[in-house]
Amino acid sequence: MSGPPKPEDSVPAPPPEVPEEYAAAYAEAYRRALESGQVGQLEPQEIVTVGAHSSHGEHPARLLDQVRASRWGLPLLLTGLALLLVLGAYGVGKLASDDGGPDVTGTSGTTEGTGSPSRGTDRPSSKPTKTERARPVAGAWDGPVQPIRAAEATADCVSRPSVDSAGERVTYGVGKTLDDDAATAWRCDGPATGEKLTFAFDDDVELAEVGLIPGYAKTDAKSGADRYVENNRITRVRWTFGDGESVVQKFDPDPENRAVQTVRVPRTETDEVTLEILEVRRGPRNTTAISEVVFAEVG
Repeated sequence: MSGPPKPEDSVPAPPPEVPEEYAAAYAEAYRRALESGQVGQLEPQEIVTVGAHSSHGEHPARLLDQVRASRWGLPLLLTGLALLLVLGAYGVGKLASDDGGPDVTGTSGTTEGTGSPSRGTDRPSSKPTKTERARPVAGAWDGPVQPIRAAEATADCVSRPSVDSAGERVTYGVGKTLDDDAATAWRCDGPATGEKLTFAFDDDVELAEVGLIPGYAKTDAKSGADRYVENNRITRVRWTFGDGESVVQKFDPDPENRAVQTVRVPRTETDEVTLEILEVRRGPRNTTAISEVVFAEVG
């Protein structure tokens, strides 16, 4: 019998196969380990490379033992776990992005009344505190007016609900334009040019003034994110009344101006008004919103 091999008769174990992107670094480390005599001796057992199947059905635990025994197995394993944790944290951060989180539910073509939406504990309530009146159009009513509220609003384009930085669900139905809260809004993905919103009154009214906040006038209570700056801001719309007459209104796109911008129109008897978006100023987030829409009749 020849007996067990002497140390000088044994040969160093070959390095295990590794992914291509780590091959160069691993080969260099293995060479240094050979020179320093820190590589273990070849055991009389079958070597199974990563990604290959043993012809003898080797148990997974045996492969794990080999990884643990390898000088570089544990560092590579820890590096992989750390990468997974970083990617997971990034994903969670994206989910928590205020008003830009993942779609939850909802469809386009929403019709809503004027009821106030339910509010989370840290959702800011922001009533419009300032109104700017543009130069009246030709033939506009110049007498006294009084505010009136539309009974119903419809829109074909409505962004799906999302989640804000506090984890609260945020919806963008067109009814948000009539709730007297500038921190809520109707919103449509993209520039929304050509999109129409229709407002109906319970009875005929003598309309004399129209207006809106041409963006999403919300500053997030938790993250401090300024939605008016982030989203597109409307610069021009067309108002069309029940008798077919229409008026084009222009808006100041300054991100510091969150006022309700109104314009006097010719005295018009109507029970319906259609608002069409003609032009917007693009923001970093390409979505278009209207926080409030207002109307006034002859007073």
